[in-house]
Amino acid sequence: MNLEIWSLSGSAFHFGEQGLGQEKTRACWSSDSLFAALIARLAALKGTAGVENWMKPFLENRPPFLLTSLFPFAGEVYFFPVPLAAALPDGRALPANVQAKDLKKVQFVSERLYRLLLSGSSLQDILPQRQELHGGRVWLTVEEQKALPPSPQKGEPFKIWHIEKRPRVTIDRVSNASNLFHTGAVHFAHGCGLWFGVQWLDASADRRLFEHLLYDLGEAGLGAERSVGYGKGTFQKRGVLDLPDPKTMWTSLSRYLPRQAEMSVFDSRRAAWRVQTVGGWLDSPLKSGQRRRAINLVQEGATLQMPAGIQPPFGQIVDVRPRYRTGEEYPVPHAVYRSGLTVAVGYGGDK
Repeated sequence: MNLEIWSLSGSAFHFGEQGLGQEKTRACWSSDSLFAALIARLAALKGTAGVENWMKPFLENRPPFLLTSLFPFAGEVYFFPVPLAAALPDGRALPANVQAKDLKKVQFVSERLYRLLLSGSSLQDILPQRQELHGGRVWLTVEEQKALPPSPQKGEPFKIWHIEKRPRVTIDRVSNASNLFHTGAVHFAHGCGLWFGVQWLDASADRRLFEHLLYDLGEAGLGAERSVGYGKGTFQKRGVLDLPDPKTMWTSLSRYLPRQAEMSVFDSRRAAWRVQTVGGWLDSPLKSGQRRRAINLVQEGATLQMPAGIQPPFGQIVDVRPRYRTGEEYPVPHAVYRSGLTVAVGYGGDK
């Protein structure tokens, strides 16, 4: 499998999550949010007809491309979500200086460690090789640690990102009373940011339009709180990454919404996954102030088996327009698409 790699660099972003307050932000961004943002820019540039033409192959289950979620990078070192099966206990005793909770908190591993995990190693197997960042949430090798950009603060541990809480104030229109609240913002160190991959499935797909939408998205802003200056970024193509194709087991680099025919992916005793409820407000020039229907998506890093008789791509696109019990089934006069298509990477050394 070849992934076309793109990077995102910028000043401050707010990546919200269902159930978290405005003062919270994640350090990464999901594949379904990126896909929805590209559609929003396409609608602004080319209108409804442009969106319908773009979406036709996706809705017919022949997507021209798949997107990974956005994960951290530092210099030339890319980080990946930990395959969840690699973090499961296997009955072996841990070293005296390591506790089970230390393995549970690992979120990202570097490319070299990720490839070891894909070949069947567990987090416990790679313990001797790992160096830690962000309090043990990020692992990498000694060689990769040496390739990191210089730390912005001498003597301080290197951090790919840091999160701040920015104070803001609202004024009541009637009483003129002020109300203080905070908004979370994630900042990336110099030479760091987020990366994502594009798996092209159709050689005839319009890549120029895709690139144009990315550049336009960077100018328009991505994530939340764009009206107060968050979200400006620059996308840059960085090359191609080769990863193993799925054969028996696979791990996901995107959020995933399985079709009914794919439900057997969860049947393996080696399967491991987490489910996240995804909702929020929709962005429509025709009907403002509407919330999307919430859906449950399998998080990145899930380790699943190949469904019988079905080959990738896995997942589906859904319309998440709200539905109310008022006789007006769809108050928003256009589809609001959310992508549950996932990039599947071969896992476990084809065991």
